[in-house]
Amino acid sequence: MKNALIIDDNAVIREVLRQILMTMDFSQITDAPNGRLGLQHAIYDKVDVVFLDLELPDIHGISLLSQLKEACAAPVVVITSHSTRENLQQAIQAGAAGFITKPFFGQKIAEVLQKLRKKTASTA
Repeated sequence: MKNALIIDDNAVIREVLRQILMTMDFSQITDAPNGRLGLQHAIYDKVDVVFLDLELPDIHGISLLSQLKEACAAPVVVITSHSTRENLQQAIQAGAAGFITKPFFGQKIAEVLQKLRKKTASTA
């Protein structure tokens, strides 16, 4: 995985995640502050993984997750500060490949990416 898309309305979260991904040898990291731009990037840019916040100003993350799954083949990792059981179940049902609770650390991002790589390798 070398190309990532971050969809989050919080600029600080986008930058923190960008810095973490840069240490993990991602060569292209695109970000979007809302769902509309995020979906456009997912459609037109080649991304290997999408990090998606559930609370966006223009669309609920679960709805966007469903649209992302139709628009591109990249796994979607949900990142949220609202880690309720309901959010987790909805995200999994909508096709989330991973779930991370804010605040997060580089180690958690690395663990989720490692699981995605193993899953991709086993299905290839």
